[in-house]
Amino acid sequence: MIVANGLSKTFRVARRRSGLLGSIRSVVDPEVRRVEAVHDLSLSVMRGEMIGLVGPNGAGKSTTIKMLTGILVPSGGKMQVAGLDPLLQRRELARHIGVVFGQRSQLWWDLPLIDSLRLLRHLYRVPEERHNANLAQLRSMLALDEFIDTPVRQLSLGQRMRGDLAAAL
Repeated sequence: MIVANGLSKTFRVARRRSGLLGSIRSVVDPEVRRVEAVHDLSLSVMRGEMIGLVGPNGAGKSTTIKMLTGILVPSGGKMQVAGLDPLLQRRELARHIGVVFGQRSQLWWDLPLIDSLRLLRHLYRVPEERHNANLAQLRSMLALDEFIDTPVRQLSLGQRMRGDLAAAL
């Protein structure tokens, strides 16, 4: 279950001035503006329920996910995920959830996909029987067999995304 009440996130963004003199002035006397990425978000997602966060670039979708996973500290509001506080119990929460960000991979670039998945099993302390059962299901569902022994660096973007999805699940 996910519960968020009044979540907000404001970033301080420094404005860069042009030219060498402008760059020096930006360091000495920075011009800062506030950007509100998420404003007063409240939501409740029950166990087994699925939702989608849809919106244009800059709407706060990734920022929201990062707050709910404990990666970013909210500027305001309260949240609880799987009965845990993402900020205080981030490691424990990581054992219960998986997140895939398109621009960041959990996979090791030089290792075959199967080795990355095995390494993640150990990092997250997933029992071997459970891992093997999940992997068998994911191999079929995501058609991983054609590239599971291939180093991640040699995978296409689509294959890498399927590998990352398998790692998250």
